[in-house]
Amino acid sequence: MTGCTLAARDVAAGYARREVFREVSFQLPEGQSLGVLGPSGAGKTTLLRVISGLLKPCAGDVRIGGLAPRDAVRRCPIAYFAGEATLPGSVRAGRWGEVGTAGLVISERRRIRTLSRGTRQLLGLRTVLGRHPLSLIVLDEPWEALDQDGARWLTATLENKRDRGAAVVLSSHRMHDLAGLCDAYLFLIAGRARLVKAHDITRVGPVTGALLTDLFDKLRGATSLRAVP
Repeated sequence: MTGCTLAARDVAAGYARREVFREVSFQLPEGQSLGVLGPSGAGKTTLLRVISGLLKPCAGDVRIGGLAPRDAVRRCPIAYFAGEATLPGSVRAGRWGEVGTAGLVISERRRIRTLSRGTRQLLGLRTVLGRHPLSLIVLDEPWEALDQDGARWLTATLENKRDRGAAVVLSSHRMHDLAGLCDAYLFLIAGRARLVKAHDITRVGPVTGALLTDLFDKLRGATSLRAVP
């Protein structure tokens, strides 16, 4: 299985009595990528946790290749990474690479907590993306703390995995991270979602960070106007 379709239908999620978002719907075929954008606190991380089966939605349904997320992660090759802070600090970096990918060669012998933030981030990404094939890739703010070389490697790797059939979901609060990389963009603003295809943003040339910022500002303005009594 080299790819799978990811589908969300009327998904709502929250914590305790606080609703984070509702009515999130999209379909992401294999070999395509989705960028999830929004300000801090908009629910990007929450949505990715729901997709990955780590959080149960309050309403709606998520399917990965026709399976519920918790079933899919046991049967399909899925990569999920939520940032360097989630790595086990006491484990040696080389050992983590071996465990995570069944053989990724990492010569670093220091414990993960002693590495720089950027090195930890790159270690985590290399570990989860080192598997092949992958059906679904879900990464939360993956460009955080990476230097230019690391960022270029990440973008090229994601393009390669997508072209080999993986469905890719990426979140970021910075528009330029996802500009030109995704087939569709899901904007989370004030608890609501707006899905926009890349070809609807521009039909000439790639989607740029400036175009995404412009669209985000327009959507946020429209949402604010609707909220006015």
